[in-house]
Amino acid sequence: MKKLTVAILESSNILTEGLGKIIESGLEFKLAKIYKSVANLQSLVFSNIDILITNPRLFGETQIAKLIHDWKEENNSLNIVALQTSYIPTQISTLFDDTIELDDDIQVILSKLKNLASKDLSNENTENFELSSREKDVLVLVAKGMQNKEIADQLNISIYTVMAHRKNITKKTGIKSIAGLTVYALLNNLISQNEIK
Repeated sequence: MKKLTVAILESSNILTEGLGKIIESGLEFKLAKIYKSVANLQSLVFSNIDILITNPRLFGETQIAKLIHDWKEENNSLNIVALQTSYIPTQISTLFDDTIELDDDIQVILSKLKNLASKDLSNENTENFELSSREKDVLVLVAKGMQNKEIADQLNISIYTVMAHRKNITKKTGIKSIAGLTVYALLNNLISQNEIK
């Protein structure tokens, strides 16, 4: 069985050492690297990482939303887990695939990471769910080539809500690329060929 590769982005040595030992104790996981800052993260080849664990407190609210979007663009199967060291607002926590809390024990942490891997496998095998009307609105604008901020402005919603809708669209359709979502929108008559940039 292929081991899942995990990277950690956290500035605290105590947290990274402890979390690193927990990850290495799980037979299913391989710790790729520990990064202390986003600047160091630039060397990370995202296509080689299955799970990235990061502390949202290292970033501003706007910055984390953009970074998650960019990271998912590089590797759309990347699972991003929040390392919750203090309160995280709901609009931020919904951007992450899961959350590890400081008081989670070893088995809970390993279980959460395993569930992310198994969820990815089951998503490939599950039937598609119907999109909500708002998700269809977001999908149409994605297919038209709009970025998250433009979609948020167009629909008068926050960028976090747009990202949550996009995450749900990907889960429901099983399609992760923008090109694939555009084809999905065309096939389901949500958009016409001449509306696409």
